[in-house]
Amino acid sequence: MHDLLIKNGTVVDGTGVQPQCADIAVTDGSVVEVGRDLGSAHRVIDADGLLVTPGWIDIHTHYDAQATWDEQLAPSIWHGVTSVIMGNCGVGFAPASPDKRSWLIDIMEAVEEIPAAALNEGMQWGWESFPEYLDVLRAKPRTLNVGALLGHVPLRAYVMGERAFDSATDTDIQAMARLAADAVTGGALGFSTSRTLMHVDSTGRPIPGSFATEKELVAIGSAIGATGRGVIEWVPKSLTGDDWPGLDDDMRIMKEIALRSGRPVSFLMPECAADPEKWREQLSFCLDAASEGARIQPQVYGRPVGQLFSLQGFHPFFYLPSFEPLKEMPLAQKWQAMQNPELKQRLLTETDPNEVGMSMVFKNEDLLWPLVYRMGTPPSYAPPPEESIASIAKREDRFPREVAIDCLLENDGRNFLLFVGGGYAYKNLNAIHEMVSHPHTLLGGSDGGAHVTVVCDYSMPTSTLLNFFGDSPEGSPNHLPIEFIVKKLTKDGADHFGIEGRGTLEPGMAADINLIDMDALAVEHPEFVHDLPAGEARLMQKSTGYVSTFVAGQAIQENGQATGLLPGSVF
Repeated sequence: MHDLLIKNGTVVDGTGVQPQCADIAVTDGSVVEVGRDLGSAHRVIDADGLLVTPGWIDIHTHYDAQATWDEQLAPSIWHGVTSVIMGNCGVGFAPASPDKRSWLIDIMEAVEEIPAAALNEGMQWGWESFPEYLDVLRAKPRTLNVGALLGHVPLRAYVMGERAFDSATDTDIQAMARLAADAVTGGALGFSTSRTLMHVDSTGRPIPGSFATEKELVAIGSAIGATGRGVIEWVPKSLTGDDWPGLDDDMRIMKEIALRSGRPVSFLMPECAADPEKWREQLSFCLDAASEGARIQPQVYGRPVGQLFSLQGFHPFFYLPSFEPLKEMPLAQKWQAMQNPELKQRLLTETDPNEVGMSMVFKNEDLLWPLVYRMGTPPSYAPPPEESIASIAKREDRFPREVAIDCLLENDGRNFLLFVGGGYAYKNLNAIHEMVSHPHTLLGGSDGGAHVTVVCDYSMPTSTLLNFFGDSPEGSPNHLPIEFIVKKLTKDGADHFGIEGRGTLEPGMAADINLIDMDALAVEHPEFVHDLPAGEARLMQKSTGYVSTFVAGQAIQENGQATGLLPGSVF
């Protein structure tokens, strides 16, 4: 007798073959049969009218700290995700000498916007080396499967100490290469690095590794290649169009590493408003490199990406002098204070005193307001151009700041503005559709666990399924076959990262399974919750339509309710 039998569902098995009506039998956490007349089971589910898919594999998250204290890893659990890969963008917490723990926390707060107070209270330390970090993760029961990359920042800090921001010596490079190989041999899925000047520490310095030489990067890649496993994940220069020559040089170095190491390389590739066609050059470069034996795959996004502005979190008026007294107020009090006409008038005219980060974007209001939209309910991540703050202001003959403030005050101050930073240069999903539909790209970019009060892209897998299937029926311009999308969300990521036993619903594979009601599938409105350690806030977003999600044959959520089961493992 089987443990679980899922009957009459439309099975999209992750391999890319067309859907079929079939039953799936699960025993001891694995798929054992797919077909008809598979016998009896302790639990039988009638999945008539539902899609039956593998659980999603989210390849770009930052749960490195949260995974040490949180067994559930929400919001990912609410979006069909059964496996997450963390340690992206060069940041992480292993290896870590005891005297560098606080420093690594400060870097994570600065780069990934995870409150240091939550990290300091919640982090469950107990390791120094990367394999020891994985041992700590394995010792904690968990809902989802997790895998981790070795970050360049902690690696440099461990080897170079206070010199981590400086150029590496030959001795430093040799030590980093050796430790990288040891980490991969000990279970790391690979190595990650960041080159973008967007990633800075609390003083504004680009994080360690940002200016690493080609010699250093090739040495680390080659050491990983010698192990016969592992990948390299890369955040390239010029994500915002500020350094195209630097980006071109990064592409060249990635190719050199891929050729010398024989290992796959992936990198973040958004559509950038500064040059909306640049991604085509990058993709063409990857295809040419593939013909020479270098495997370089872009990570692309299933919807436009950006930030959520709100009174509860961050917004364009956050640094204005008149808003300063309101920052620490409870929402209700803050909302009430902003009804004051005199305060609102001052916010319309004051200047942001800062000269770094988002403040520079806020100062260029001609650029800012056409990219900021009233989000609405249900949330729209691809809003029509007429819903931009600039368009509303022009239509109503008002100042954009005035429109933005009024939108923020809606719903008792719980409304959101969507700042679209990438993937929407032409105000449509055409470019994203092209990126997602290309067989050489990977789906990534959710940033799960990071930017906890300003970004809520955990729902990226759900949006991808809706954008190119649920809301784009066959015959529409952005339609993609369901079997293609599911393969992108499952097998493609598993294959790239070398995750064995997951990604499809073939016999012998882990029974990580989604049952999805496409008619009910939707992304819910984000909300703030204060459930991080030290009472810190984060954005939470659930969904509807995921009838059940299974990890290793055990239901971890059913109809939006967590079951409390903890079948997850560490890759």
